[in-house]
Amino acid sequence: MTNHAINFQSVVEEIRETGSTNGPEPSLVTVDAPDVIDVCRQLFDALESRTDPTTCEFYLHPNNRRVLERRLLADELAVESMPFLERQLWTDVSMPEDVILFMHPDAVTLGGSVIGDHPVGMGRIGDD
Repeated sequence: MTNHAINFQSVVEEIRETGSTNGPEPSLVTVDAPDVIDVCRQLFDALESRTDPTTCEFYLHPNNRRVLERRLLADELAVESMPFLERQLWTDVSMPEDVILFMHPDAVTLGGSVIGDHPVGMGRIGDD
């Protein structure tokens, strides 16, 4: 679990409103994919060109973590071929269920404000 001082619902809203306007290169990377594994993989790959992804962590709703774990076990996927799984997976009930964040731990303040010094990856899980 993450620190409950952060309301991820408001963090996601702020990222959507202000995340893409900071700096010469967009600080917000967004991806859409049908499932949790695809979103995580795409976020990891997308941020790799902007920052060292090994300094970033995933933030997701507990239900999405359970889905990720079940899928890995049920499909017997080759975990070693997925470097994004080496990153920390933080869960919080205030995270929207259709969103996964991948960012440096210092990208957001304890109060939930986006600092803008680090790129933020936001993935949406959906069928669209």
